[in-house]
Amino acid sequence: MIVLATPMRERGWARAQRDIQTSAPVQGDLIVAQSKPAIFGRYSNVASFHRASNNEALLLPALHDAVLTAMGTNGFVLTGVEVVEGLAYAQS
Repeated sequence: MIVLATPMRERGWARAQRDIQTSAPVQGDLIVAQSKPAIFGRYSNVASFHRASNNEALLLPALHDAVLTAMGTNGFVLTGVEVVEGLAYAQS
């Protein structure tokens, strides 16, 4: 599904609402599938965000244990864990 995405956290810390609202969203293809990433060694729902023309390049870090936490007319929120430089952080 082609979506516009705006990360709501940075290294686990909530971003200011003003920063979220004024930052330019990233457009890409959102794919959510169950897989077994080596870093966790177990199955989880993984949301990956790719450039629409190239499914190889990730635009944002993958979101592990992805759960739909809010949904409305104009969008939705996926919450989970992203791994950046070997460290896991909360992300929405």
